[in-house]
Amino acid sequence: MLVYFDPWLAGVVLPGLIIVGLICIPYIDKNPKGNGYYTFNERKAEITIFLFGFVVLWCSLIVLGTFLRGPNWNFFGPFEFWDIHKLAALTNVNLSGNIWVRGAAHRRCRRYWLMREIFGILLVLFYVFALPVILAKSVVQGATTRSWARRATTSTVFLFLMMMSLPIKMLLRWIFNLKYIVGDPGILLQHLSHG
Repeated sequence: MLVYFDPWLAGVVLPGLIIVGLICIPYIDKNPKGNGYYTFNERKAEITIFLFGFVVLWCSLIVLGTFLRGPNWNFFGPFEFWDIHKLAALTNVNLSGNIWVRGAAHRRCRRYWLMREIFGILLVLFYVFALPVILAKSVVQGATTRSWARRATTSTVFLFLMMMSLPIKMLLRWIFNLKYIVGDPGILLQHLSHG
């Protein structure tokens, strides 16, 4: 996780969200059917989310990081040869680099960090705040429009999306060499210290 995220996100925020999310699943679920029973037939969604969080995000990431990570922190297949002499380092770029480097406004965007990072900021805000509400509204339908059902579903969807952010970010790094969605986290501190 340290390869794909900033250290404070990879070491504190994401593991904390994953653990808190897995702990909260039984408390968020207010399904009266099968009250007190935690069999797969009674709690399909909750058990599936728990197994995804534990098996995919804990166990498989440990296996990936231990056995399938080669030189320069690159992903290698189980039977792929690790030739460090022929290995070219990956050129990782931020989302703003992909958008603005090819554009004519690149020089202006270097100076104004908010203009440069606006697409990444909007994408993160949509993923964190709007997407859970949109997905929860599509799940909660008909007679179950009570406020607790909406809040519980929105919380479950939010925790699931936070768990999904890790494999999504890994795929973006492997496929597009995308380092950060919002780059230069210290740029605001630089502007404040000069101002």
